[in-house]
Amino acid sequence: MSDDIEVRPTQPPVGAPRSQRAPIPGPVPTSEAQRSNYPPGGPSFQSLRPPAYGQGVILSVVVAAVVLVLAIIAAGDGEEASVPMLESTKPIFWGLAALLIIAAGAFAQFVEMNQVRLSADGSSPPIQPDIPTAWAGPVIATLASVLLVATYHNTAMLLIGPAVAFIGNASTLFARDLLSDATTNSEKVAYAVHAGVLHILALLALAIVYINKMPSLWGPLLAFFIATILYLELLDTGKLTPIVRVLYAGCGGFLVAQALVVLNWWPTYGWPAGTVMLVCFALVSMALVSLARDEMPKRSQLALFSGAAVVALAVLAYAS
Repeated sequence: MSDDIEVRPTQPPVGAPRSQRAPIPGPVPTSEAQRSNYPPGGPSFQSLRPPAYGQGVILSVVVAAVVLVLAIIAAGDGEEASVPMLESTKPIFWGLAALLIIAAGAFAQFVEMNQVRLSADGSSPPIQPDIPTAWAGPVIATLASVLLVATYHNTAMLLIGPAVAFIGNASTLFARDLLSDATTNSEKVAYAVHAGVLHILALLALAIVYINKMPSLWGPLLAFFIATILYLELLDTGKLTPIVRVLYAGCGGFLVAQALVVLNWWPTYGWPAGTVMLVCFALVSMALVSLARDEMPKRSQLALFSGAAVVALAVLAYAS
């Protein structure tokens, strides 16, 4: 047996030469530091990131649990008062509610600020908008559930209150995350979902404020607070500078508060007036969003909102 090692001929390379091959899709990092920032799978998967509503579910469950505790505290007839939400609520109720509202907004903002977003070169660009508004939706959703529990303070609120808190917080974070991930094809749907969720929150919160028939100062002030916060987030999709956005949101909140002042003189109590407040909120929002996006409202939008206003006023007149 020979000790010589058999040398097999080297096979020629298969395929086109390296210089003629198509480039690999996606940006090529210039350093190892940038390469380490890519998510699993490389740059083609850079749009995948932890969604805000995933952590928002945790927030929603916690808020719903605390609202259940508040509903238990407020349950009962209590003492008769001119404002229904003050009949069976004590200072401990409002103190715990204030802490809950602040915590819900702070956690929602914290979740958005700590999301992982990668740019085309694999770096992590700043994700904070010029005005942080991720807190707005959860704050109003939590406030609406608290006011609902305090106003009706019955056993049904043990179920309805936590349900409103959970659905409100989860839907606002889902709509915001959907909007942040929107592409050119899905942009209109994301805008519609985001605006729809905020308008539902406006209906709940503003209707409860009207139902309580608060004194001439506190009712409009609370309506101004609710509408301004919602408009601030709604205008997040426009092209306005931070100062102009705050100014527009404040002007919109002032108009909604004035609508409540006028509506308080109407001889009716209940949810039908809440639909009128919703229409006022929607009409102002249509004007503000059109200004923010530098475009004129479409005729279909004008017809829809005008028709809704006529129907709402007809319902209000019938209910009174």
